[in-house]
Amino acid sequence: MAPILEKILTGKEASPFILVKDTLEQSGQILGLEMLGNTPADHAIVLVCAETAPDRLLRLIKGGRRIAIVDCYSNPLGWTEEYQPALLEMKENSERLSDSPVAASIVSINLRNVRKASKTITDIISSLHCNFTVYFDSLSQFLIASVPDTFNLIRSITGLLTDTSKIIAVHHEDVPDADSLSPDASNPYASTSLAHIATTLITLKNSEAIRQDQEDLRRGVVAAKEFSYLTVHGNAWDSAVCEIEHKRKSGKVARETNAYHLGSPTGDLVVVPLWDVVGDMPDLEKLDMEESQTSDPAANLSFNLNLTEEQRRAKNDTVLPYLKTQESTGAIYYEPDAADDFDDDDPDDDLTI
Repeated sequence: MAPILEKILTGKEASPFILVKDTLEQSGQILGLEMLGNTPADHAIVLVCAETAPDRLLRLIKGGRRIAIVDCYSNPLGWTEEYQPALLEMKENSERLSDSPVAASIVSINLRNVRKASKTITDIISSLHCNFTVYFDSLSQFLIASVPDTFNLIRSITGLLTDTSKIIAVHHEDVPDADSLSPDASNPYASTSLAHIATTLITLKNSEAIRQDQEDLRRGVVAAKEFSYLTVHGNAWDSAVCEIEHKRKSGKVARETNAYHLGSPTGDLVVVPLWDVVGDMPDLEKLDMEESQTSDPAANLSFNLNLTEEQRRAKNDTVLPYLKTQESTGAIYYEPDAADDFDDDDPDDDLTI
């Protein structure tokens, strides 16, 4: 049976809203772009670029299709009314290739007003009149500006989805949103709410970090992890571990942990079993048995808990009271104590019974 991640990447498992949650330790950009590259040929693509230059994403799309680019990258805070040079160059290239089957329309917006940006995006989607795929290279930039307006945007796009249309969004879990600056105990975190409404949640973990944890477990060492923004093995491009929670139309929820591997930065992404990337899982029962055999709880004490040979023989020769009950049935053995007070009088003599 094919892994769930492979089914989602190839489109064999339908999912209207795919959320890829990553961190600074492991980026979800490679996985998100792989999903974008596997978009069906009959889908129009809406690229919402907040962290990636639009011309870079445009190069990754193969085959002739309709493409609409919402550029939130070149002018995110409305500093200038002019395009950046990279976007101008891309626009010239798209005009030069106007006779090709690829048709790209470019709209530049800023994120100072997410509500206005949301209306622009939904208007573009409504004008397509066909199946579509919306790709957010970073929902976090929208959440930084306004959490409610971002959720309204997702809700509006969801209302426009057809049978095969879908949303692919990358969300940086460790980037604070607008509501985290003044948290309210009555409001859930934006990351938790996004995970709740997504039909497929893919949480990325760094494979090398998990491999190191496995090695520590084998050695019986739990190393204290110091806080760091980046590590030497962080954000690996060639592999990652994916924890997947997929909600099917039937209401069933499938959970699975897969991994992916790339032979080169531009190579094909291959879905592999988890342990092909991080190594074999240590046998915890075997480790516990080895530890119990090698460790002596009575060692390195200030007093002696061990028995001499004479003490051991005396202990083994002692007949304990409960052993007498095994020799006969129905007998009660009672050894009187010197302080026992025997009274033969009937305590109920004064009662008329």
